[in-house]
Amino acid sequence: MSSSDKPPTTTARLNQPPATALLVYPVTLIVGSLFSVLSPTAQGSRDHAIDQTGPLAPTIAADLNPPQPPVNYFARKDNIFNVYFVKLGWLWTTLAFSFLLFTLPSYAAPSSHQPRRIGQAIARYALATLVWYLTTQWFFGPAIIDRSFVFTGGKCERVVPLAEGEDSPSLHTLFTAAACKSAGGSWRGGHDVSGHVFMLVLATSMLVFETVGALTSENGAKKADSGDESSVVLKKLSVRFAWAVSGLGWWMLLMTAIWFHTWFEKLTGLLIALGTVYTIYVLPRRNIPWRDAVGLPGV
Repeated sequence: MSSSDKPPTTTARLNQPPATALLVYPVTLIVGSLFSVLSPTAQGSRDHAIDQTGPLAPTIAADLNPPQPPVNYFARKDNIFNVYFVKLGWLWTTLAFSFLLFTLPSYAAPSSHQPRRIGQAIARYALATLVWYLTTQWFFGPAIIDRSFVFTGGKCERVVPLAEGEDSPSLHTLFTAAACKSAGGSWRGGHDVSGHVFMLVLATSMLVFETVGALTSENGAKKADSGDESSVVLKKLSVRFAWAVSGLGWWMLLMTAIWFHTWFEKLTGLLIALGTVYTIYVLPRRNIPWRDAVGLPGV
């Protein structure tokens, strides 16, 4: 076998994060879920949330049990990290990926491999984005998560009374969580796949595979210290930004594991994300036709 036939079959596997690195995600969810069950602080927060949603009418319940702040800042859905990072998670992921693409030598340095590497990197990003979009945003109507919720018996129930004279929308015809909430309802009764777990696992693993693969590839290593000072500085900043987004994403995954969703809801979100990551980043190491289409980071 000639040297040109070897990459990316032998050296490529050494340049990529091991598939076992993905175990960090189930371990994180297990640790967070156990903490939510065993910690008196977490238990108190969950019990308080249940007390606020008793059988009384909302106005009566509010009078008898005035809202109390959660015992932990990250248990609040309006915490700054949830509002401006998690809910905009794919935007941050896109920015970090774009910076890597424009600054890492594996992609930015002119070479005969540059067009192929950039094209395959964009293909990997496009596939991950497509799965994220279909799962959480739109799937020929409601997203896959919303469709699975309704399919498993979920529906929109009113929890906010209408003002006198206000038109009442037919809540049972609302098939997305966002539409239900905007109509003053609550998404209840079905299996609510954790969109947070899905997005955070997919986004952070994508950035880690792209960053590590590009930095440790043979061609990337040879050019790591090349270029002018400004390009070296930009490379370091883009890598640090990618690690920052990944690190904060992992932290918010742990917070989600502690404060939100059931075990099974977190598990289904995890499985969808890991299946996507495996298809895009692990399967190409063994399947040559698929590798020719999506490539491997930095190879």
